[in-house]
Amino acid sequence: MSTIHDLAAHAKGGLAGIQAAQRDWSPFLVHLTTYAAMKNIRTAIENGKSAKEIAGLLEAADVLSAATARLIASSGTLSKSSPSKEDDVPECVCLTECTLPGLLGHCERFGRFGWVFTKRDLYAIGGRPCIYVGAEHYTEIAKLGRGPSASPVWRNLFAIANVFRPPGNGQVQDFTHEREWRVLSNIQLAEAAPVALIAPDAYVAEMRGLFPTVKLCIPLDTLHTWGV
Repeated sequence: MSTIHDLAAHAKGGLAGIQAAQRDWSPFLVHLTTYAAMKNIRTAIENGKSAKEIAGLLEAADVLSAATARLIASSGTLSKSSPSKEDDVPECVCLTECTLPGLLGHCERFGRFGWVFTKRDLYAIGGRPCIYVGAEHYTEIAKLGRGPSASPVWRNLFAIANVFRPPGNGQVQDFTHEREWRVLSNIQLAEAAPVALIAPDAYVAEMRGLFPTVKLCIPLDTLHTWGV
């Protein structure tokens, strides 16, 4: 129980106190890299990989993700891309508002290098939380929002829409655990500055050097060892 910290947060304002007491809530958004690098990790268990093999796959994935992190540092940009080119979803930068306990699971899927922002800063540049709707509503939103001729309002709504299909209703599609946000433009790090970085322990020093203005770099392996 963090009663004293909760009361101190209440001193900053009622909303701050309420949010501080909700341990499943986060004021931060995280962009992780890279999804492609984690392909072999996502299938490691179902492919029967041993613990030693998984450790090797993780190291190899980190090498690929670190190369992307260096490119981001040199460009100063998190570049947008379409979450589904097949469905013609508009390009965006995807983020999660997961809490620290959920961070490790997200990193295993999306990559172990991250940039942490406040919701306030990304909202200011157009970032919005995704909405999760039934397939029938998604179909209608897509009809109105797909393609360059769509009105900006409907296209933006289509850009942040996701299908929700719970168990017992055919093919399950439930990504609500991702707590996803999307920014429909590139994120210029000089404009929306990250408040923290995330990296595997072996890369923390390098990440600090690549982004010297960011004071905090969260060591991912230490979080796991610590029991987060």
